Amino acid sequence: MSTEASAVKNGGYGYLDKNGIFKVVSTEVDAKKQSADGRVVGFAGPHAYGNPVVPTGTGEYDQLAITLHKDGSLTESEGFTIPSHIGKVVLELQ
Repeated sequence: MSTEASAVKNGGYGYLDKNGIFKVVSTEVDAKKQSADGRVVGFAGPHAYGNPVVPTGTGEYDQLAITLHKDGSLTESEGFTIPSHIGKVVLELQ
């Protein structure tokens, strides 16, 4: 899903929701409240609407809906490539 640049924020805290989907919010308190297991990680990258984002090269961003599976694999719902630096952060919640 394409997102306008004005919605993008930098930095926050990531967590896994009850479906194993990686989400990002601005505060650690909110991340702990929304986390399925109370675990959170610092996230230094850009995010919007609760998802990490990557630039499209057109002034907009693609939102990534990354799922961490029980076997440690990661998938993205739209088939976007998961940048290694984001994957590494998600795997910290394993």
